[in-house]
Amino acid sequence: MTISLVEQAHNNITNYLSEGDIAVDATMGNGFDTLFLAQQIGEAGTVYSFDLQAAALHTTEQRLSKEKLLHRVCLIQDDHSQLSAYLTKDDVDSIRCAMFNLGYLPGSDKLLQTTPNSTLQALESAIALLAQPGIISILAYTGHTGGREETESVKSWAKTLPKKQYEVTIQIPSATKNSPPELILIEHL
Repeated sequence: MTISLVEQAHNNITNYLSEGDIAVDATMGNGFDTLFLAQQIGEAGTVYSFDLQAAALHTTEQRLSKEKLLHRVCLIQDDHSQLSAYLTKDDVDSIRCAMFNLGYLPGSDKLLQTTPNSTLQALESAIALLAQPGIISILAYTGHTGGREETESVKSWAKTLPKKQYEVTIQIPSATKNSPPELILIEHL
């Protein structure tokens, strides 16, 4: 049985997160990754979750409230490129994990999507704060306008990371023929 890229990302992240950790969901969307992270970091941890769209915050807030985990999360309506400003304001000097799902919010305006520039800025901020050991997970969707360009920008950036400090793996499902999503994992060793 094949597991999805989301499940693969979650499986890798669980090896890094524990009680009291700080994590970032850079692209909250419908809140599934935010919920997953909130479940992993325990009562003493915090998840910073970002999205530009009010609908994403509303859906995520409802999802977290239903699971009684809203108190573990800081929901932020802003571009993920601004994540370091919020973390600095809260005196966060390191994070254990950052998750990115690139593209657009399912069921919303497809013109409002992540871009190479804002994503690379967010990744620079995340890597600067990433604890050792730590992990960044990027699920890149290539099938929409601009998706392939953004994915290639992220992969090019990841290849510049020092190999002695970071292990970069890229997973592409072989069963998907046209514009498959790609999972990029960056592990701080």
